[in-house]
Order: sequence, then C-alpha cells, then structure tokens
Amino acid sequence: MLLIWCHISLGMDSDMEKLTEQEIRDTKRLLAESESLYKPSSYALFDPLFDRGEVKIFSRQEVIMQPGKQLRDVYIVIDGLVGSTYVSGNKVIMHGLATPGTMLLHGGSFFQARPSFMQWEALVTTKTLRIPDSVIRDYLMSDHEFAIWMYGMAENYILYSEEKTFILSDCAEQRYLKLVKNLPRRVFRELPSRVVARYLGITEQSLSRIKRSILKNGQED
Repeated sequence: MLLIWCHISLGMDSDMEKLTEQEIRDTKRLLAESESLYKPSSYALFDPLFDRGEVKIFSRQEVIMQPGKQLRDVYIVIDGLVGSTYVSGNKVIMHGLATPGTMLLHGGSFFQARPSFMQWEALVTTKTLRIPDSVIRDYLMSDHEFAIWMYGMAENYILYSEEKTFILSDCAEQRYLKLVKNLPRRVFRELPSRVVARYLGITEQSLSRIKRSILKNGQED
C-alpha cells in the first residue's frame, strides 16, 4: 500500500547486501497483485527499479523520513514493517502500515518538493530497496505502462484512505482481528503493544482486554 512520513537515518548501509532471487520474485508479485489498481502485463515491468535500486536495511525504530524534511527517493519494502505517524495536538496518530511489497513514496516531496508532516519508522528490522527519484521520473516519461501502473497506485491509495475511515467505524476488536489477518505472523509477533494500540486508536490497557477476550473465545489463530 502506498504511504505518503527525528534526525534522519539512511539505515545500515551494506554495499555487499543483495536481494535474493526469491525476494525479487516475491516482491514483484506483491507489487503486481496489490499495489496498483492496474495489473501489469508482466513482472518485467519492475525490472528497471530492481536493476537501479540499492538495498537499505533499517533497524527497529530507525527513522526513514523525518517530519519537516523532504524525502525525494522512493523505497520498496522487501521484508519487515514500516509505520507512518503524525502528531495531532498532544497525540501521536498512526496513519498506516507498510508491509512487504509496498512502495513508499512521499507525494509532497516527490511532486512538489514540499517537506513531510509525517514520520516513517521501521517498526521491526526492515529491508528495503531504495530507488533514486530520477530513476522513477525517467521511467515515468519513457514507459507508458509504468506510468499507468503508477496512476493506478495513486488511485489505490485514495481508496485505501477512504476505506481506513470506514474501518475506524468498526469496533476495536474487529480492527484488531483484521490487523492480525493482514500482517505476516512473524512480523505481527515482533510489534510492540504500544504500536498496535496506536494503530487501532486505543490504549494499551484496552488492547490487553481485547486480547484476553479473543483468547477466551478462541477467535485468534
């Protein structure tokens, strides 16, 4: 899902770090199946991104994008989980979660050179592919199908934002069950309770009550 996010860190650089063939295949499949409303004719559409990107690994709680700063480059989540947050009054609001196969592109920075009001943070150790903005721009200008795919991704983000508003009308327990269902089990188990509670818009105490209720009723796999 496209996400549009204190000292900025570039993660644990590893010049020798390479993606495995399996990681590349899996990520291309996820990009093709769920990231855009437009389905590409072939996974080869993403070859230029993987050919010209570089691997960046972020440790847990490491910041990818800082509020008040621009982030022109684009990231694709290969493994792990990224959270987007913003401050409203004295509260930190969890805006979204980016799972493997998500393209992280800050629209304000990329299209209008505006700083972000959000923060992107690795919630667990997260492997990404960093793609310079010039690569994305050149590809948008030179490949019609990729331009359509990116347009479909923007449409998908708009629908996601609308759906998230609707989801918030669900009870907290239903939101929790949806989160458990949609996140990889390994990733979910690494998430601190404070992050889960923040995403659900509840307190950690309420989250504990929900977990006990679900465990009692045998709803969680």
